[in-house]
Parts: sequence; structure tokens; C-alpha cells
Amino acid sequence: MFQLLLLAIALALGPAPSFQPPPEAEVALVKARLTPLQHLSFAARYEYCGYLGVRPDGQPAFTEMLRGGHNGCTPRMPAEGLALRASLHTHGAYDPFVPAEFPTVRDMESDRAEGVNGYISTPGGRLWYIDSRAMIAVQLCGRGCLPQDPNFHAGDDGEIAERYTIRALRALEAAD
Repeated sequence: MFQLLLLAIALALGPAPSFQPPPEAEVALVKARLTPLQHLSFAARYEYCGYLGVRPDGQPAFTEMLRGGHNGCTPRMPAEGLALRASLHTHGAYDPFVPAEFPTVRDMESDRAEGVNGYISTPGGRLWYIDSRAMIAVQLCGRGCLPQDPNFHAGDDGEIAERYTIRALRALEAAD
């Protein structure tokens, strides 16, 4: 009976949104913007964050990248005229006691609440993309594709998957 109820709910809600990969040109812009921030993030031991948007003339633009804390960062909303596309932030410097090689549930939920997708760089040099409609995080490039913290030690966060759903991240965080 319970399974029939779940099936009826799933049918009423319709199919889950499918993952939409980001445009390659956008990924290249984000990598270029995050590269210097990685070095700054490692040296300062803080996260840095901001937004990628589109100006009225159709050109992409980044907001000011702000320094956050050791375990979080809240970007400033841009002035009028910039249509937000994605958040972006670093995960700070390597810390063996802080799992930082994958997005967090909070990262995904924040992007969804703001109606944007997200990009996250890690101390190991990974780049993640969050599709906030599908609530899926996909590793766009692996360890070392962006600058890596010189103190980084591979393996401390366990095996890193290529993709996580929000449910998988919740389970991963609950296990810590």
C-alpha cells in the first residue's frame, strides 16, 4: 500500500528535472576567475565567493568576490542590471578535519533558494557544478585541474564520486 502511495505521489509530481551541463564557455570563464582566488583562499585560509551574471548587453560579468569565513561565505547581491546565472566560491584552504572536496547540502540548498546554479573549487583543485533545478552536483574536472593547496593530502575525504544528488550528500554528511 505504501509503495502505491509513493508511486502515485511521484506520478503527480512528474519526472525529476534532468541534469543540464553548463556551457563550455561559461566553465572557461569560471575557471579563469577561480584560479587566482584559489591561491588567495589558501594563503588567507578563508572562502571567497561571488556571482556570475549576464549584463543587459548580453556579456557575462562577475560580481565582486568577497572574503568569507573558514567554513562559509555569503556573496553580496549585485546591483540592478545583472541577471544572475551562478554562484561561485572556493572551499578555502586544506584542513584535514573539514571535508571540502565535494559540495555540501548547504551549498546546494543555497543555490536552489537563490534560483541560480553554482560552481565550487576545492583545496584539491577540483571544480564542481551544481544544477540547482535537478539538485545534482557534478565534478567538472578532477583533482589538480585548478590550483591545489600545497598542503593538500589526497584521500582524507574518502573516495570522491563524480556526481552527487542532494540525497547522497545528506547521507555523506550524516555519516561524518
